[in-house]
Amino acid sequence: MVLITGCNSLLGRALAGRLMRAGTPVRGFDFWKLKETPETTEFLDGSILDYERVLEICEGVDTIYHLLDIEYPSHYGRRFMKRVNVRGTENLLRAARELGVEKMVYLSSSKAYGAPEKMPITEDDTPKPNTRYGRDKLKAEKLCKKFIDKDEMNITIFRPATITGPGLDDPMILVILYMALGMEDSNRMYIAGDGDSRYQLVHTEDVVEALLTGAKAPVARGAVYNLGSDNVPARSEEVMRVREKAGLKCEVKHIRPSFARFLSFILKPLNINYLRKEHLVFILSNFVLDCAKAKKDLEWAPTRDNVEILVETIDWYRREKL
Repeated sequence: MVLITGCNSLLGRALAGRLMRAGTPVRGFDFWKLKETPETTEFLDGSILDYERVLEICEGVDTIYHLLDIEYPSHYGRRFMKRVNVRGTENLLRAARELGVEKMVYLSSSKAYGAPEKMPITEDDTPKPNTRYGRDKLKAEKLCKKFIDKDEMNITIFRPATITGPGLDDPMILVILYMALGMEDSNRMYIAGDGDSRYQLVHTEDVVEALLTGAKAPVARGAVYNLGSDNVPARSEEVMRVREKAGLKCEVKHIRPSFARFLSFILKPLNINYLRKEHLVFILSNFVLDCAKAKKDLEWAPTRDNVEILVETIDWYRREKL
């Protein structure tokens, strides 16, 4: 039996579907059942902060894919977010140790790195997270490493770039697509500064492939892997190629980085999703991961680049959201 925590997420749904099609029994776990909850052999809901409940969901499991987290505190509050991301992970590690679970795959995030100046970023670079979510992920990683070193648990950690694809539930990307597709005569896509920054994405299915491979590969025991697309273009080139391939009629506008930061500041008290700190990182920063380690150890390679990922997501967005 395989356990997927956070099975309602975009990645959780894709992973559950892949395992179920292969005939693998899957137990899904999340806060509650939704219409998006994937078909699984068994679904359990509850709180990952309840250790007795965590023991129940781990009973009879040989592999755990731990995807459950809270990325933004707006709906839950920062305190609850941190408890789920860090203490919830610790609860799962303790239960897995107590019940003798053979393998655990932990989904961290590239946000654990923060905003380093040197690109591309390797797994050996020192993480310096600059968001609350990134700090939580790094703390949870350290817990994983503690259980690896002290208890010799078989755990693999993945740090993917922003996961994007059909079925997307990331508000940061959805807002961008909405502004490009759903605002009638005001359609627009923004490029900050001169458009020479690069920001890496990774397709959902490519992450699924890496997780499945990492769960089985002996070399992945105790390892940390970056995951991201290849051939990441400069933002100005990316926007133009996406507009052409997706047949967008949106206007492309350049905005000064200082103005983007000013808008983020004045919109923050209004609790508006657009131009949050994470979004500023997306449009202003260079962020590219070096994925050579995953390619070498796991023989993994991304199947889609940034432009293909965005065009595929736009096609889905048109069909499902407009």
